[in-house]
Parts: sequence; C-alpha cells; structure tokens
Amino acid sequence: MIIMNIMKRLLFSAAFFCLVLTGCADEETAPAPKKLFQLTDGVTAAGVQAGDGEKEFREAYTGYEILVSSSGEDIPQEVMPIRRIPYNKKIATMIANFFIDSQPMSPEDICEKEQIDSGDLFDLLSSEEYLRSHEVIYRYLVFYWEDGVIQRIASEELNYNETYEVPSSW
Repeated sequence: MIIMNIMKRLLFSAAFFCLVLTGCADEETAPAPKKLFQLTDGVTAAGVQAGDGEKEFREAYTGYEILVSSSGEDIPQEVMPIRRIPYNKKIATMIANFFIDSQPMSPEDICEKEQIDSGDLFDLLSSEEYLRSHEVIYRYLVFYWEDGVIQRIASEELNYNETYEVPSSW
C-alpha cells in the first residue's frame, strides 16, 4: 500500500509538472469531465478498450490535452497534439485534470481563478488553508500502447484532501 501511494505521487508529480511547465499544445483543449475517467470492465466511458487503435482513440479523445510518455526516453512526458502521437511506439498516453469542488479545471484555469503564477500552483493545491475550503482531486486515464494497439487502460485519482491529510469538511 505504501509503495502504491509513492508510485501514485510520482506519477502525479511528473504529470503535474508537465502540465504546468509545458503550457498548451497547439490545439485548443478542454478540461475532461468526470465521466470521461470512468472505466468499467476495461472499457472507458467513451467506448475505448484494449485492442483498439489510433482511430478509436482519436475519435474518442480529440479535444482533450494528451500527455505522452515514451519508454526509455530521457524526457518522461510531454503534451502532444493527438494527431502527432507516435502510436506505433511503445508509449503511454494520459488524459488528466483537476477537479476543484467537483468542477473540472485545467492548471491554467486554476491559476487564472486564483490569480497566481503557474509556479505557485503546487503550493496552493497542497496548502492546508486551501484544502480546508476546497475538495481537490486529480483524475487521470492512462492508455498503454504497443505496435499501434492499446494494450491496457488504467483510471485512477489522487485526492489531495486525503493525501495531505486535511479533512475537506472543516
């Protein structure tokens, strides 16, 4: 259990910093709604499952910001337009965003709303004061690819109010 929590924090940290530091891709994207992160019996809410390929993925997820991670590369993740993803490589693609008080928000949206710089976002979202008055959840949907085919899909979340041990009901 401790190892899983550490792994989740590492995955979150890598994705979070990629989202904040890389900025927007060259396509307009929208925060993903909560239902997008549902995975039932290996099938996403958009109907994508292991064995599907680029066509199904693009039809389901065009319009969302996609993080791409290539195995064995020095740069662990980068934001990439869906049409430029190298689907035939061994990669992982991830759709992720924050939910503040159940509302999907991009890091840019949060910074604008809270009037902070992107470099201050992590401090804000992990501060005791902010977590006492807001529910903060980071949801992500990860697709593992090999030879142009989705091999496996995972859907998880990181609840900041639990992770940083600050009750959201205070």
